[in-house]
Amino acid sequence: MGAVLSILIKTKTGRALVAALLLCALAALAWHQIRQGAFNEAEQDALQGTVKAEQQRKQDDAYLQGLEDYRLCLEYFGDARLRDTEECEQLRWVHKE
Repeated sequence: MGAVLSILIKTKTGRALVAALLLCALAALAWHQIRQGAFNEAEQDALQGTVKAEQQRKQDDAYLQGLEDYRLCLEYFGDARLRDTEECEQLRWVHKE
């Protein structure tokens, strides 16, 4: 291997070939680093999105936990028009024990 390399370096074509191989190796390394960086960035963006969604869910849960039964019924069914809001009236005077 060493003899072949020394012969390549002694000739002009050999030096050009070694330089081309070295350039290809550096380009492959740079491409890998760029690709890995893009992957890491995408992964970090996904994790940040997950954290934001979890924080929003916790805020929503805290808000809903603080509602009385009547308001909770209106929140779920009144806006969506899935039920008549008159059905929620039954809960208006129910107290938590």
